[in-house]
Amino acid sequence: MKFKPLILAATLGLAFQSIHAAEVKQVDGIAAIAGNEVITQRDVRQAMAEARRQLGKTNINEEELRAQVMRQLIDQAIVLQAGKRRNITATEIEIDDALANIARAQKTTVDNLYAQGAKNGASKAAIRRSIADSIIINKVQQQAILQYSRVSDAEINETIARAREQGITLPAGEPLRQYHAQHILLKAESDNAFKAAESSIRKIHKQAADGADFSALARQYSQDGSAQNGGDLGWFSDGQMVPEFETAVHGLQPGQVSRPIRTQYGWHIIKLNDIRDSGTPEERQREAVRQYIAQQKAAQAADNLMKELYESTHVEIR
Repeated sequence: MKFKPLILAATLGLAFQSIHAAEVKQVDGIAAIAGNEVITQRDVRQAMAEARRQLGKTNINEEELRAQVMRQLIDQAIVLQAGKRRNITATEIEIDDALANIARAQKTTVDNLYAQGAKNGASKAAIRRSIADSIIINKVQQQAILQYSRVSDAEINETIARAREQGITLPAGEPLRQYHAQHILLKAESDNAFKAAESSIRKIHKQAADGADFSALARQYSQDGSAQNGGDLGWFSDGQMVPEFETAVHGLQPGQVSRPIRTQYGWHIIKLNDIRDSGTPEERQREAVRQYIAQQKAAQAADNLMKELYESTHVEIR
């Protein structure tokens, strides 16, 4: 589960103008202060205009729209600052990939995105910086969610048992594609750590590609909790892993080993063991229950993150 979608262009990586405290001009009034970031009246006007464009002909209460836009701009500012304090970064490759995805969704090219930004007064560097900020925000959100949204078999069993005791009808669920995989993780949090770990993960990958036992390699090298089980992640469905991990899994056939994959957690090597459609009624129901619990946990994790950040950040609305 992801945070509630924001209507702002900045969240989509299309905020072509980003004004920080050092760049604020006196003629541009201050709308809010969030930590060490200044949100200007111009920022609010631009975000509201983008929101109106996205909402189309929907009737809009201007006061409510402004309040929502203001809250979202503040949310983004304090989450971004939290990411930078935690040394979370966006690589040039990640920025390129994000731009390519945006261009694809808009049926245009990256060069045209830059040209569109230039018309709005934003340089190529400013656009890429805005994209990087959006990536950092997403990483902070996903870390908060993934840390607390895993669901154990015991929790599923308890939920099913309680529903039956209370006479609650559980959803039957739909067939879902599931993957059984192992992985090796070398953790990294900073750019320097990623660079240091890259050489090691490539050496491990070469051993795996040359036929070394993957489980043994995982037990020897992996820094994940699954290492003692040979890196076994069990069965999982789409939406349970970070996007980069899922994309890599989708590109594998059973028995294949991925190239080194970078996520916010570090470098991974993934071995896909099997694919199945969860077809039995019990499996479908358990998966539906798991998704429900995960959604509840993710929503709570998102709320807790924002509450924590607001409590530790000075926010002032002018």
